[in-house]
Amino acid sequence: MYDERDIFKDDPWDDISINTYPSGHRLYLKDERFWVSRNSADQLVFYVQDVCPTVVEVANNLSSVDVSIEQYQNSEKRLVCTFLELPDSGNQKFGLAIKSIAIESEKFHGAKLFLKVQKELKDWSSFLKSNTDNLTRSELIGFWGELYVIAHKIMQDHNPIDAIRYWAGPKGKKDITLNSIAIEVKTTISSQSKEIKISSLDQLDSTTEKLYLMHLFINTADKENGISLDHLYELIRSSVQHDFAILALFIRKAGSMFEKAGLKQKEEPFICSELNMYEVREGFPRLLRNNVPMGVMEAKYSLSVASVKAFCVTKNIRDIIKNG
Repeated sequence: MYDERDIFKDDPWDDISINTYPSGHRLYLKDERFWVSRNSADQLVFYVQDVCPTVVEVANNLSSVDVSIEQYQNSEKRLVCTFLELPDSGNQKFGLAIKSIAIESEKFHGAKLFLKVQKELKDWSSFLKSNTDNLTRSELIGFWGELYVIAHKIMQDHNPIDAIRYWAGPKGKKDITLNSIAIEVKTTISSQSKEIKISSLDQLDSTTEKLYLMHLFINTADKENGISLDHLYELIRSSVQHDFAILALFIRKAGSMFEKAGLKQKEEPFICSELNMYEVREGFPRLLRNNVPMGVMEAKYSLSVASVKAFCVTKNIRDIIKNG
């Protein structure tokens, strides 16, 4: 468990002047390989320095950061990460990302360290990217549903740290994976509840011992009876704020969607009026890559709720989640 205040400055770039690079300040008190600086264009720089005699491949597909390798003295190299723009919230987003990257990468060395840092940067790239568009209505409803299930179902029988690890995030292939089972969460406004929309040929493909489809029916509500996206996000966030590594993991998974939501979207209250779960087993109506005609690259389709009633396991939801 990490307490951020003990090992990092709140703003890693505080008191660093423009055109300081190639000099820098230590980022991480526990590891002298991680540094921060500012270049001549006053861009924020995060660099990692370690002994690395081998060639390292450099990622060139990160839209929010420029990555390069520089040869240093003796057999040392620097992986230099330059953030190309500042988000509206200043240095906070970048600071959170690099602190998490340092913690997740500290056990690696040489080329493996540089590759791990780049992988972590890629995982953070959506969160770091500036967004001007709000969530679509379907994105808002789907995101609300996933956070609701984490906060009110998974955390009911699992500690918050595990719950966040189980959750893939809004862009994950399977929404929730608990050891031997996976749960795909679908949320619809009750007026449209006669169908469940499936967005890809992979969504109902079983990659674990058992796969379940959880379907939430929600309605708009008043502030007294409803739950807002902002409330769900802060409820989960506050439950792990004592553990920086897990807090950062949650923000990495949920932060880009939450930041994209407009103020009205964050405050709009909903209520879950009904929740059902179905076991996706033999005979369940679904399209998979191995059962569609050759040449079909992708597909979106809808299931009628009536067609999956025979697979309903709603009465066993809590036992399934608890023992999954």
